[in-house]
Amino acid sequence: MGRPGRARRGDRALAERPVARPPRDPERIPPRPVSRERYRRRRLAALLIGTVLLVGLAFGARVLVYDAGLFDVEAVQVTGTATVPEADVLAAAAVPTGVPLAAIDTDAVATRVAALPPVESVSVGRSWPHTVTVVVTERVPVATVSTAQGPALVDRSGVVYRGAPAEGLPRLTTTPRSGDPATLAAVAVLASLPDALRAQVETAGASVVAPGAPGQVTLSLADGKEVRWGTPDRDGEKAAALGALLTQPGTVYDVTSPDLPTIRR
Repeated sequence: MGRPGRARRGDRALAERPVARPPRDPERIPPRPVSRERYRRRRLAALLIGTVLLVGLAFGARVLVYDAGLFDVEAVQVTGTATVPEADVLAAAAVPTGVPLAAIDTDAVATRVAALPPVESVSVGRSWPHTVTVVVTERVPVATVSTAQGPALVDRSGVVYRGAPAEGLPRLTTTPRSGDPATLAAVAVLASLPDALRAQVETAGASVVAPGAPGQVTLSLADGKEVRWGTPDRDGEKAAALGALLTQPGTVYDVTSPDLPTIRR
């Protein structure tokens, strides 16, 4: 057996021996807590630096877009035209070349092109890096009309305009006026007719029986037959009824009420 006295002295010696600690790094300084004031100053400094960077980027972008000539207008692309000459659209658009594409007033260009009589609507945009795009929607003529300046076209909204002569269109006997119920009724019916039926129509007119009432439309066919269409409603039903009636002999075909169509011989 060992000597317990010596063992106790050994244990006491080990307990009294100093524990070795890693050397202290003289350069390592414990972080100081950040005060609210210092935190606000840091945020303000970051905000100022970000603002300066954004201004610098914006200035650089402006130099590239406006001053360096890298994004100048070089071409104007026109689409959607069928009867309107492209040269007329380009002349009306009057888009200058050699100027920054970003500086083009697209609304002003659209307004100038829309002033062309055969143009119903127009959309103008930018196609980077060098092109202005002009997308034209032309008016759809549904009839012709005689005016003091000569024959003209009438579109589906009742607008009278000068355009390329169109063959096979009915002639409107109602004097077109903006917002006129008779004009609107006549062109609405003509626009709704199936192609095969519209090809048989020689003239179209309308009358208003009472103020504020819709126009009563009458069609004259090329073979001398008359169609009493009535108001511009239930057009599909009236067209179907008229198609069936025209297989029967007669002079006046009344589809004012498509449920009870009649023929006068």
